[in-house]
Amino acid sequence: MDRINALENEIEDLRKVLKDKEDELYKLKNEWVINKHQNGPEQNCNINVHSKVQYGDLLPKWAIERYSRQILLPEIGVQGQKRICEAKVLIVGAGGLGCPAALYLAGAGVGEIGIVDYDSVDITNIHRQVLHGERDEHMSKAESAARTLRSINSHIKIQTYNLQLSPSNAMAIAKRYDLILDCTDNVPTRYLLNDLCVLSKLPLISGSALKMEGQLTIYGYRANGNTSNKMDSYAGPCYRCLFPTPPPPEAVGSCSANGVAGPIPGVIGVLQALEAIKYIVGYNQTQLLVERLLLFDGDYLTFRNVQLRPRNPQCAACSDNPTIIQLKDYEVMCKMQAKEKDLELHILPAENRITPSQLAEDMNNAKEVLQRHLLVDVRSEAEFQMCRIDGSVNYPIEKLRGEKLDQLLEEIKKCLTFICRRGNDSQVAAKTVLDAIDSENGGRIKDLTGGLHAWSKDVDNNFPVY
Repeated sequence: MDRINALENEIEDLRKVLKDKEDELYKLKNEWVINKHQNGPEQNCNINVHSKVQYGDLLPKWAIERYSRQILLPEIGVQGQKRICEAKVLIVGAGGLGCPAALYLAGAGVGEIGIVDYDSVDITNIHRQVLHGERDEHMSKAESAARTLRSINSHIKIQTYNLQLSPSNAMAIAKRYDLILDCTDNVPTRYLLNDLCVLSKLPLISGSALKMEGQLTIYGYRANGNTSNKMDSYAGPCYRCLFPTPPPPEAVGSCSANGVAGPIPGVIGVLQALEAIKYIVGYNQTQLLVERLLLFDGDYLTFRNVQLRPRNPQCAACSDNPTIIQLKDYEVMCKMQAKEKDLELHILPAENRITPSQLAEDMNNAKEVLQRHLLVDVRSEAEFQMCRIDGSVNYPIEKLRGEKLDQLLEEIKKCLTFICRRGNDSQVAAKTVLDAIDSENGGRIKDLTGGLHAWSKDVDNNFPVY
């Protein structure tokens, strides 16, 4: 074990050295290009890095060669490629959606890509977040994504923001960019990005993916920013036009709680990049996903478009007389946190909670623990089949009602300890039971504090964390 730890530490040190060398090489290459062409006429494709070479009216030789396959498309052409090279796109979220979107935008030659993500790479991310690898575990997602993108295209600029987007920093970041991609997975950030884009007059390309389904649309489109659009007064709906109030927290799913097949966010993220490129080169609203919602069903491999309501003339955000004129606290507004990993409910009193160490001690001291103590695991059936504490029984929280709840209430003669992954759903389940029984039996109901994650940390290090 000592040798394994030593090797892991040594490899980590080598990775840091390699990253420093890669950054140095990237910097030197750019300086070399600037010095090589410093006496040449300035050109418009990433003008701060390269100078014009007379192989075309607008693009240098290297750009013609590199991007020729998409320049050949009449819809893009030389003018379109020039616009792509000059464009600045902000991607919020370097996860399942943001990774494939950034990958294709970098490949297309978008001049500057900004990446916002507060999180670090986890082994559970890698099956769908294609810019990260095993060697990037525990590294900043924004930095990991940037390193991969720089290896794909050294002619573009990658700007990283290793932070959580918030009302205090969002405006300063957004003002540098031409459009924003919403590649997040939580409701507060969606409302934040919507209001940010409305106030900044930027289009928002919004994607989502969960389980085997994905969605995509464009919010806040304004035709007057498109020189090829004849209907220059047209404005598409924003997110608030369709969803003026947030959904209840219990109605919102997440990839970590509900799962997702890796290719699903891959499909949606790639399509976000496509819509961004189409917007940049000048497609109008009839060709873009404006006032339309694309629905992707991975089970049956079908796509369909749903017509959305037009812009709401009374919308609180984008109407002619808006009531939202500045960014606000969206976690308070939505009654949920933007950082799912930090979610920690506190809805049970201390006497109805038990730590993993206390539960393990009780189980070890009881000769016939299962006869007087019932461990109730409220995770889904699929999660329960992955891993569980010996002797526990499965009552999925989404089914804990009606006959199932009555069946569990019959067990109140035993001590019931509710278990879930992180210690949140178990509290909700315990509270449901406490509300349905007499107060004299309330002391029999417990919740495992910190859930199975805490159990793995404090009791059984071999228990898988996911």
